[in-house]
Amino acid sequence: MNPFLSLFKKELCTCFLSPIAFVVLFFFWVLTGLNFWWLLVQLADGESLTMATQQTFGGLIIFSLLVVVPLVTMRLFAEERKLGTLESLLTTPLTAVELVLAKFFGAVVFYIVLWLPVVIYAAIQQHLGPAEVAQFPDFGAMRAGFLGVMLVGGLYLSLGLLMSSLTSNQIVAAISGFALLSIFFFATLFMAYTSVNPSVRIVGQYLSPYAHLLDFSRGMVDSRTMVLYLSYTVFFLFSAVKVIESKRA
Repeated sequence: MNPFLSLFKKELCTCFLSPIAFVVLFFFWVLTGLNFWWLLVQLADGESLTMATQQTFGGLIIFSLLVVVPLVTMRLFAEERKLGTLESLLTTPLTAVELVLAKFFGAVVFYIVLWLPVVIYAAIQQHLGPAEVAQFPDFGAMRAGFLGVMLVGGLYLSLGLLMSSLTSNQIVAAISGFALLSIFFFATLFMAYTSVNPSVRIVGQYLSPYAHLLDFSRGMVDSRTMVLYLSYTVFFLFSAVKVIESKRA
């Protein structure tokens, strides 16, 4: 089997069979369930359908990613360094790029599984929707919302992976990833919604993951936002590659 595919398969097994994976899945799925219950309550109280679609990707779920993603990525390289298996991996035909990408895509698959209940909830919403509503939820907005959470998740995962490559301590990797993500998230959030300076507000809205997820959940897909997230994701992955190459050297 191709060494890259072998490592990718190993990462998938490790992601889904580790104790922390079950904790993360339980925690996130409970939050999505509570968010769905709250959405139904809001609809019963007369909330608009547009706002209901936004709440599918909003609420505590957005904030929980700041905790969930570092827990997913903390072991990617830190565990290898602690167990001394990173040196063995570096002696294989795998390049540093393949090693980083195998770890990254393994985490991406796990991240996608985290969001699968939302698909089920969308189907339930459509089944429970009143007959006079042609299409609820709006699956165009839902697809845009999923694109948004994938872009934000890719950025978060790449940063968490970079933090994991810098240390052999999983706790340090998780805390540093959480700290950097939180600083970026709340700094841009405050810039976007509380600053009295119009220029600062524009910059904040351009950079804020919270503002972007709201836009995506409305069905607004901006190519500039996509380029922004993809560029940052590639940058952090490139940085992780350079860290791993320095270990090989």
